[in-house]
Amino acid sequence: MSRIKYIIILGLFSFFLNAQSTAVKVDAILAGPRDTHQLGILIELLADMINAGDIIPDTVFDQSQDMACELEDFWSLAAIYSDRSIYDLNTGQIEKGLVHVDEAIEYAEISEKNYLIPDCYATKIHLLMIDGQTKEAAELASGLAKTYRAEGDLYNEAIIYQLLSSISSGLRDHELTRLYDSTAVELARQSGYVDVLLSVLSTRAENLNLLGYPEEALEQSEEALAMATEHEMEFEIGNALSARAVANTTLGNYATALEDFEKLTEWYGDQKFAWVMISEGILLQRIGRHDDARELLLEAKTLIKETSNDHLALKRCYLALQTVGLSAAEYDTVVMYTRLAEIEQDSLQIAENMKNLLELEKRYKTEEKTAEISKQQAELARQQTQLYVTIGGLLVALLVGAGFILFSWNLRKRNAENQQLIKEKEILIGEIHHRVKNNLQVISSLLQLQRRGLETNDEKGREALKESQNRVNSMGLIHRKLYQGTEVTSVDMAAYLKDLGETLLDAYQLEDQVDIFYDVTEIKLDVDVAIPLGLIVNELVTNSLKYAFPNGREGLIGISLHPEKKQLRLTVNDDGVGAAAAATRSDGTSFGNNLIELLTEKLKGRLTKLSGRGYGVEILFPG
Repeated sequence: MSRIKYIIILGLFSFFLNAQSTAVKVDAILAGPRDTHQLGILIELLADMINAGDIIPDTVFDQSQDMACELEDFWSLAAIYSDRSIYDLNTGQIEKGLVHVDEAIEYAEISEKNYLIPDCYATKIHLLMIDGQTKEAAELASGLAKTYRAEGDLYNEAIIYQLLSSISSGLRDHELTRLYDSTAVELARQSGYVDVLLSVLSTRAENLNLLGYPEEALEQSEEALAMATEHEMEFEIGNALSARAVANTTLGNYATALEDFEKLTEWYGDQKFAWVMISEGILLQRIGRHDDARELLLEAKTLIKETSNDHLALKRCYLALQTVGLSAAEYDTVVMYTRLAEIEQDSLQIAENMKNLLELEKRYKTEEKTAEISKQQAELARQQTQLYVTIGGLLVALLVGAGFILFSWNLRKRNAENQQLIKEKEILIGEIHHRVKNNLQVISSLLQLQRRGLETNDEKGREALKESQNRVNSMGLIHRKLYQGTEVTSVDMAAYLKDLGETLLDAYQLEDQVDIFYDVTEIKLDVDVAIPLGLIVNELVTNSLKYAFPNGREGLIGISLHPEKKQLRLTVNDDGVGAAAAATRSDGTSFGNNLIELLTEKLKGRLTKLSGRGYGVEILFPG
């Protein structure tokens, strides 16, 4: 009878706990009987609170640790310290997190239940990188990857490479990120575990978005979303939706991206994720909802400051706010957020971090080669023991080997000759660009001399020669970049347009009066497209410098170039007096406008004049 009464009371107690909030449940367990069953429930509740983003006082963790110590349950103690280190990571308490994760590893080893240790080491690597201890993080990751490879632990090896890919993508290293991502995906596929495969696929999609490969990111996120939906893994569905929304935003598929963000908002409920909020803010800015974008981005900034203080996320947030300010022609706001983004860029310690990551990759590859050499030496020793019984077959093998070596030698020789031909061709093309650049410089100098020879009162003639000189310089700048760069047929448009803008500011001596803001995607275009595009930008910026800012008026010129679906969108605008209010100068001609129209037709594009403050032009042409 007493046993039945005890079961009824215990059932009522469990029902009472389930009806309360998570925090109240934790307090009830800490105040109630102390046994391993209650301790297990407590650990699950702490994990739920961390995942929900709840604030957990230190006293709750301390009391939980005391309870585990009293019960001498070292595995539970390790789990509590592990949860505490993750909470420290999420809230930006990096030094405390490093102490707690080391405690978690120590107690997990004492408990001899080692399956918690890999997660602890992954958390520790993340903490070390955020704390700027990249060398220590690289050494730890290298050792873990080597250990997991030796043990055949594909699951945790994939997680290590996933973490390294996230770090290297934040440092904008395309090659290293792609290497780590592809390695993580391959290991995850081989492991046969769906959860780790979904995680690395979503991470790869996010990294491709960060590095400027939206088409690949869209394809990867679609694969992850289909797999997560099939296996009903809600958390990974959210990650895949987020990556797909960012990819569609970059590609100009705004309606589809907006639908995904609305799904995410409904999915997450009251939970806030700063990275997703920033991505949605960028979309809202692109579709013209500038006030909504600013409100969401400022909320994301506050959330980051109050929690992780992640420099990469803050930089991304400030750049988005900078673009919102440009769209609204808020010059002071643009300058402020530009400076804040530069501060966060410096905080990332990119040079040192990249050095350590590259050293990690080099060291790990060396260790792999050493292991392979040792394996080959062991195989050679085994073969030597069979030498006398296989002498006949060995002779045949030697003959075949000699033939193969001769074939390989001829093949290497042919490849070397082909490489030499390619090198000579590249040198020849580079020399052509060099000579074209020099010839254009001579033409520019002749125009300069001719302009000086004109009468001082011949303003129209002098201005026409100056504009012609600027056009020649814009073409010469392209050939200079092709000659100086590693590629001889394509132009880095971000660097080229910035150099072109600075050259025009210098030509008109307006550096102290006018600023140029560049919002250009990292994209490379063939020289046949880059030259007419550069001439168009030259004419539009020249018009703004000549007419938009009379009588010493200060202002801002914006140059934007982005891919949109299968096209490119060029926008050049200013916050000057506008076309209607601009003074008609005696030296003005319609040649520049005619040239813009002809070059737009050459690009098979469509030119649209923008309404609103100042003067702006938008050109949409095939990419």
